[in-house]
This record gives sequence, C-alpha cells and structure tokens, in this order.
Amino acid sequence: MKKISLVVTLLLSGVLFAQNYKPGKVSEKELKETQYQGDPSVAASILNKEGKIYFDFNSQGKWVIVTDVLVRLKVYTKEGYNYANVEIPYYDYAADWEDVKFSDAAVYNIVDGEIQKTKVEDDGLFTEQTNKKWRTKKITFPNVKEGSVIEYRYIKKSPYLSSLPDWYFQYSIPVKHIEVEFAVPHYFIYNRVKSPYIELKEGKETRQVVRQYSHVAKKGPYGVSSSTLRSESGQVGFYENVYTYEAENVPALKTEAFIDNINNYKSFIKHELASVQYPDSEEKKYAYDWDSVAALIYNEESFGEEIDKSDYYQKDLNSILEGKINREEITTLVFEYVKNRMAWDGEYGYTCKKGVKKAYESRSGNVADINLMLISMLRYAGLKANPVLLSTRDKGHVAFVNRDEFNYVIAGVEIQNKTILLDATSKYATQNILPVRDLNLFGRMIKENLTSKEISLLPEQKSRKNVVIIGEVNTDGTVMGKCKIQNYDYNALALREMYNGINDEAKIQRYENSLAVELSNYELNDLNDAAKPVSESFDFKTSTDVAGNKIYISPLLGFSVTQNPFNETERKLPIDFIYPQNERYIITFTIPEGYVVESIPESVLYATQDDYVSFKFTATVNQNNQLQIIAQEDLSFARFNPEYYTTLKDIYGDIVKKQSEKIVLVKK
Repeated sequence: MKKISLVVTLLLSGVLFAQNYKPGKVSEKELKETQYQGDPSVAASILNKEGKIYFDFNSQGKWVIVTDVLVRLKVYTKEGYNYANVEIPYYDYAADWEDVKFSDAAVYNIVDGEIQKTKVEDDGLFTEQTNKKWRTKKITFPNVKEGSVIEYRYIKKSPYLSSLPDWYFQYSIPVKHIEVEFAVPHYFIYNRVKSPYIELKEGKETRQVVRQYSHVAKKGPYGVSSSTLRSESGQVGFYENVYTYEAENVPALKTEAFIDNINNYKSFIKHELASVQYPDSEEKKYAYDWDSVAALIYNEESFGEEIDKSDYYQKDLNSILEGKINREEITTLVFEYVKNRMAWDGEYGYTCKKGVKKAYESRSGNVADINLMLISMLRYAGLKANPVLLSTRDKGHVAFVNRDEFNYVIAGVEIQNKTILLDATSKYATQNILPVRDLNLFGRMIKENLTSKEISLLPEQKSRKNVVIIGEVNTDGTVMGKCKIQNYDYNALALREMYNGINDEAKIQRYENSLAVELSNYELNDLNDAAKPVSESFDFKTSTDVAGNKIYISPLLGFSVTQNPFNETERKLPIDFIYPQNERYIITFTIPEGYVVESIPESVLYATQDDYVSFKFTATVNQNNQLQIIAQEDLSFARFNPEYYTTLKDIYGDIVKKQSEKIVLVKK
C-alpha cells in the first residue's frame, strides 16, 4: 500500500459528524413494510446510508482520513438474512495501520405491537486475520427475522492519503436514500472520477473549521526533545472544501448477459491525491502522467532488474535458438519454451514473487516471475519485447493514472509494425490469444527508454467455429448422421480450458444434453496442441416431430438458438462478447424414400446497417433428394456501446425467429 505521510503537530480532541437522523430512531412504518416499493422479488434494501469522510490527526500528529458511515437496512425475506453479516477490511501491517470500530449496532423488530431493539453484544463482533497484511472486522446481527431493520455505524481511520475512500451509491440490493460528504482541508487537491450511471444531486461549499485539540509530545524547554511526556492543548482553524453527493431510489445493480465485470458499472465516486501545498511552502505534486508511472514501475527492484537478468537461462536458450534467424519463429520457440517449462502458481502481480532466477530453477512462479522471464528471453534473442501492464477483468477498469491500478503483466513483441501479445501463464494461450482474464479494454506498454503507450487488449480477429453435419432422415422421424466441429482461436482456448481434467464421458454428456441427441464414436483431436484448432467428431441419433404424414425438422437441429439473449426493453451497460466471432454451419440431410419437401425456410441475409453483425441463411434441395442448410453468423467486434443494444436485440430476434422455422417433409 502506498503511503504519503504528512506530519502535523496537533491532535484534535473531538469529531463533528452531522447526521440527517439519529441512530436508533427506527419507525414503525419501516418495520411494517413487507416489500420494497411493491416488488416482492427484493430480499432486502438499504433504507438509508450516510457517510462523512474527513481529515483528523492521530496521536503522533499525522493526518488520518476518517470514514464515518451509518447504515440502516431492511430485511424482507429469508434470502435477505445474509445482509445481517457485515465485513469491513482494513490494512494492518508495518508501523502505520488502519483501524475500524463498530458502534450503534442493533436489530429492530415488531413484537406484540411494540418495537423491540436487540443490541449486538461483544460475541457478535469479530476480527479476522485475512492475510499477512490485511484484517477484517466482522459483525453478525442476532434475532434477524423477515421484516427486521438492521442498523450499524462504523468508523475507519487510515493514515494513507494517496486516495480518499471509494464511495459506492449502488449495490446488489436497491437503495432508498444515500449520501456522502467529503470534507478536505484546502491544502489537499484530489482528482475525481465519477461514474455516469446514476444521477446524483451534488453540492460544494468552503467552510472554516475551528476545533479544540490536545497533543502529547516528548519535549523539554524551548522545544528540545526530552524523555518527558508533555501535554499541549488549544485550538486550530483551517478551511475545508466540502463536496456532497446524494441519490434517491437507486435500483439494484443486476448482472446482465454479456457483461465483463458488473462492478465496473456501479455508481461511484473515486479520488486520487494530485497535490499538497501548505502555507509558505512549495506545492508537492503526486499525480503522474503515464510515462512517470512507467518509470516508477520499471525502476522497481522486482521489475526492471528482473528483466535484465539473463545468466540463468542463456545456456538452455542458446541450444534452442541455435541457427534460428526468423523473428516470428524465434518468438514462437521462446514462448513455447517458457510455457512448457513454467507452471503458474495462480497469483497475480506485476512484480516478482520469487524472482525470475529462483522461479526458473523451481519451474513455477507468479504472473510477473513467468512473463518478465519471457520478456527477458525475447530481448536476449534480439527481439523488441516490452512488458504490458494491465488490470484483469475481475479487478476492473483502470480509473486513474496510477501504478496501483494494475495487477498483471504480459509481454508485447513488436515485429514489422505489429504488436504480438503473449501470456505464458496459460498452457493454452497462443500469440495474441490471451487468457480471457487479460481482456480488459487497454493495457500500458513500458518501453526500455521509460516511455509508455496504450495497447488495446480487445481481440480484433474473429474466432471461428465450423460445424459440418451429414445426416439421413428416417420415415419414423429420427435423424442419424455424423457431426464434425472445429473451434479456432478463442473458441479453441475456451474448449481447452473447459475440457482440462474432465473425461470423455463428461464431454459426451455435454453434447447429449445441449443437442438432445444420442451420441457414439466420439473423437477429440489436437486438444493439447494450441497451434491447431480443436476438432471433435461423433455419430448421433436424434428425433424430430412427426404428425400424420408429415415430418418437421429444425434446420440446425440442436444447434438452433431458441431464445433471444437480449430481452430487456433497454440497456445502460456496454455489451461484451469477449471476442469477435464467426460461426458457420453446413448441414446436409438425405430425405427418406417416398417423401418430398413441402416447405423450407426462405433464404435470408440479415445485417445491421454498418455490417457489424450479420446472419446468412440458405436452404436448398438438390437433384439427389438432399436438403442442404448453410447458416453463418458474423460478429465483427468484441464490445458494443449500450446505444447499440436495440440494434442487437432486433437482429438476434430475427435470427432466433429464422432458426425456429421448420423444414416440412410430406409423404407422397
């Protein structure tokens, strides 16, 4: 954790925290409320959440940021009981640590027509050691029932001033009222990032603060240091810039189809320290541009110095690269060597855990151990290779120009004005086919001259899936045939990861369930050769609908899309398909003797006006009494803005409708 320590010689003796209402004043109306604004599906809601974030001084005379929060929560159903367990993490490592205290914690119920208050006793408060550097304060509320109101307050103090605490206005349950006040001494300037998804009522004012203080110090006469403790008291005044934000009736944040990380879209306010200036002193700046961040990271001992090490692998690498001069071939050989030698321990980070040499010897390491080693080898081989920093999908989007925004590093190799991205932590990754965890909008490449540039992490090449079916329709309506499926690039990567560690029976069951077929003679090829597509083939038997002298066949059999994935009226969040895609189906049916085609779906081409999404469908009957269906869906981009939602909804609606049409065979 980055720490900025600013020494002050005062200790405030009191804290002023103005509440809109006092703790414990729970109304009978709140307790008798049985559902959230007429929505019985809501398990719990936040009735009110108020926060004040301000600056204070600790007993050593240093600034601390105080976060004072009061929460009132309503439980409607048993599914809402889990909200009676509250956890607040805090940093507890080295000389300066954070502190969290709960107060005013109670559960309120209606019992025999009266409001009953059950306080949280000491046995409901816990402190858990999360890891070496972090702890978690926990509170468990007793006597929680359907209809209960839960209330608690916590105060968190932190000496780390590089950012103000993040404040969220939206949660997995709805919020009736929420507000926060940031009171910042005018010495401090913070950059702000605000999400656009919820309308906030905002306010700003400047006010003068005068407070009483007391300070304990080791001082003798005339300010000379002494072993004797002396107490001083008085008052101090300064100006605060006060920013307020308020929201009403905030809907629950619900996950939707095709979302990268739902937490990216919570309504929030975030701040990062830009500068500090005290009276009669020069301004000290803390906000950086990307090149400054690049230099800071590269100069870290466990980053740049690790890339520069090469003695530990030179002999091994020389034997692999002997006589090789083609840069693309060298890139492949080095990448495959690191992938095959190293095992990822599952830990993220852009700095090394073991160090590249120890990791190489032990054949395992964290992300940085492996990928900084890869970069070092690529450079040793004469290639222009640089680290690319990123924030993984589960961490979220990068909000500030700050090294703390990153938690991962991959390699970027520049060949013929193209950048090839490599991540050797995955055995199944290939050039520019990264683990999905890496695909989070943009990364930052750090060059050897300590400059940097933005790198897109959004895949551009379409990942293909080809399906070929040759089948025969029988007079009883059964269809028997052979199916071959080939998956390329990200489709292949997904299949390799899915199939890792599972047996053939489970793979067969997957298709029998999804396609509604009986399956035999299953074969899987090139699962472990990441340079090739994954190929599957099998024999199948399935049933169609028979009514009287007619047979009704779905053109794509079990591969048909039966529901539109976009069924909401509107959408405010981006649509994330992860990667562009191309799916192609070629299906040939032999019609049974004595039957003819009565009707087949009309051939169509659906496409958005810009051709970003298209679907082509053709159905024909040849002279050999065979039906041939060709269907192809193209998705040109990995990600679409929410304004595109209606377009996607419309074209996928057309696709589903077309695939639900039937081929009708009739007996002569």
